[in-house]
Amino acid sequence: MGIFQFLAILGIINIVFGFVYNYVFALPMAFLFTAIKFDRGMLLVKAFGAYLIISLTALATLLAVQNTNSNWQLLFFPIVGAFVLFIVFANTAYEQRKQARMNYNYQLMASIERDSWFDIILMFGSLVLFVLILFIPTISANPLNAWLFGVIWWVYELPVIGWLIAIGGGLFILSIIWYGLLMTLMIGGLAYSKIKGEPKNDVDVIEEEAKDIT
Repeated sequence: MGIFQFLAILGIINIVFGFVYNYVFALPMAFLFTAIKFDRGMLLVKAFGAYLIISLTALATLLAVQNTNSNWQLLFFPIVGAFVLFIVFANTAYEQRKQARMNYNYQLMASIERDSWFDIILMFGSLVLFVLILFIPTISANPLNAWLFGVIWWVYELPVIGWLIAIGGGLFILSIIWYGLLMTLMIGGLAYSKIKGEPKNDVDVIEEEAKDIT
């Protein structure tokens, strides 16, 4: 598996999985938990979704590693897979807060702040689970993951449409990597400014600028 093919598969995983999971599973469950007044139940939904996307990303990484003889690619594929996962979870948490602020949804903002610990667990826990699956693939071995990965591979191999989706997926992942690198540099700059005692910048403003750049 080449580098572009790997990036395209990661992109398809995030695009297809994000659409199918969010609208077929997560949204109906959100309505259900709202109806029975059990909003914390969405934490279980998020955890289940995180397990699936981490598993699919790890499976794609394992497939890429198995089909390469290049030493640097043996490091490149896992590092990119882990980095993409971390940025996706971090960006998801940020977007939830941004949308809640924009809509002046104070109840949602309070709920997000109350469960912010869970977002942190997802961000860093995704890296731990990703590495574990790379060494112990049986963690992700179940019929659902096999079916989802089969669907993603089927989409990738579709004539014409598959190529268009693959190109879009590759560009999507490149934008995530670029955004992640920008945020890493900006956070590093903020940390350096703190150490040097320079005036602090507004993190939200910086993030908005990074969004505009991407």
